[in-house]
Amino acid sequence: MLPSISVLPGDERMEYLCAELEKKGAHCCSSWNEIADSGMIICGIPFTKDQKFMNTSLKPALMIDSFLGLLTPSHILVGGGLPEAVTRWCTDHSVKYYDVLTAAGLAEKNAKLTAEGLLVHLFTQTRFSAGDFRTLIIGYGRCGREIASILRNFTEEIYIYDTDPAALKAARSEHFKILPDKSAFRDHPGLKQLNTLINTVPGQPLGDELWRCFPEHCIVFQVASGPLALPFPLSEHLVNCPGIPGKYAPKTAGHLIANEICHHFHL
Repeated sequence: MLPSISVLPGDERMEYLCAELEKKGAHCCSSWNEIADSGMIICGIPFTKDQKFMNTSLKPALMIDSFLGLLTPSHILVGGGLPEAVTRWCTDHSVKYYDVLTAAGLAEKNAKLTAEGLLVHLFTQTRFSAGDFRTLIIGYGRCGREIASILRNFTEEIYIYDTDPAALKAARSEHFKILPDKSAFRDHPGLKQLNTLINTVPGQPLGDELWRCFPEHCIVFQVASGPLALPFPLSEHLVNCPGIPGKYAPKTAGHLIANEICHHFHL
């Protein structure tokens, strides 16, 4: 017997996901009262954008703690990028959960969609050709790798910064220019020519002092979820790019997530 499936509305990607799972009995909630007493609850990807409120268009906005109070051991929580505090709460309260972004295949495809969609922002928010990109990518995880791979088709001026030695080794093996540590920011001649910065790392990867090492005219693209604090005047050139897969290719992204859920839960 198939479980009840409640989908929290969000971006267009969630609409396609729900449509794909409709034959499995899924329905899109129009109010918090529609969450079933048991069964699967599919939340946004990411689960939260600010670590306080649920990432959903459902009104009124609900804080994470209030949402968790709706769950029982009869529920299965599904989302992307589940915070550690949420998974710990679920474990402590015998609520099953699944983070779809822990599936390697889906995470890689999602990163590829993010990289493709970022090109739209890069092309529309800059005033120079792709061949003139002089770019620093902060973070060489899945998204950083895909972004670097795509940008290589347009420019060779790509710098990588990451605090993980394994990530830097991987970037070096792909012959990207490497910033091995923060001390390199001050004296590296190539950084004086940068015109684009792409951040893929959640939180605040650099302090004000290091951000000031970059040219003031640099355009900063925030790909990671959550806000990015920048000093003036760099803050005047911040372009937030939230939920790229859901905006760039919502149908593809929605189908990918639905297929992963069906595969994982044998629906």
